[in-house]
Amino acid sequence: MNQKPPRILIVEDELIVAENLKLILAGMGYEVLPPAANSDEATARAAENDPDLILMDIVLEGSPIDGIETARRICQYEDVPVIFVTAYADDKTLSRVRGMQPYAYILKPFNERELSFAIELALHRHRLDREVKQRDNLLLAISFATEWYLRRKNLVPVNDPGYEKNLETGILEILEHVGFAVHAASVCIFRMNPGREGRTGATVQYLWIDPGISGKKTVSLSGSESITFTSLLWSSLLGSGNTIAGNVENLPDGERRFFSERGINSIAVLPLFKDDSLWGFVGFSDTARREWAAGEIEALQIAGNLIGAVLV
Repeated sequence: MNQKPPRILIVEDELIVAENLKLILAGMGYEVLPPAANSDEATARAAENDPDLILMDIVLEGSPIDGIETARRICQYEDVPVIFVTAYADDKTLSRVRGMQPYAYILKPFNERELSFAIELALHRHRLDREVKQRDNLLLAISFATEWYLRRKNLVPVNDPGYEKNLETGILEILEHVGFAVHAASVCIFRMNPGREGRTGATVQYLWIDPGISGKKTVSLSGSESITFTSLLWSSLLGSGNTIAGNVENLPDGERRFFSERGINSIAVLPLFKDDSLWGFVGFSDTARREWAAGEIEALQIAGNLIGAVLV
């Protein structure tokens, strides 16, 4: 499968410079977003377009804040590497730039080779940083789930009136931890329904939706919704213990419509078993198209096994 080229956002107040950079980057094979001329445009475009990298000019004439502060604000909400491009190299500016821990700092004028090297190095470093951070977050989430599972029976006995509430609270906390770790827009546990007229389906039992997916299409799933399996392949794969992961456009028609109509564009679905029978499944979803890495699926399977042990 051919990977899409990295998407780059240029933030530059001089139109001629911005257009020249755009042509250079396009010639290198990158996808270049419409350049932003000021801090407000930069913040809006970063939120709307999910760039893979930002080339940020430090001096932005006519903006209430400069490029360093603009980058700081963007990075509060977006996980994106920033390369600062500037003609200024005074100690004060360098000190402020270092405080941002940028992926690179390029002085004008620069040549195309310097620019290409800085971009590829920044993209590579960011991928490594994200993998390490995600691995650590997943380990933390799984540790939390394991600890909660081991002590939950001692907290509230099964015959206690508050047992179900305690169970729901704990499961939602697990879903939240794992959901944040893999940057999922939602995590949902479905319980299988009895088959009707040869068809099977499942109903939402527990649902967590990321409250911070601002600027992106939200997930419109809700509790007690049901999905009907329109393909024997779907139910047979889950029943055999397989994981279904990828973009919803590749799913059978019925399942594809169910997820796409609710703002979900990619999923990772893991089966949950009770007494060697399919009890239900846990689904991790995203509003964007994405591929789920093998490391993510492996960690999600561990989390799914823990959730299944709690539920069944």
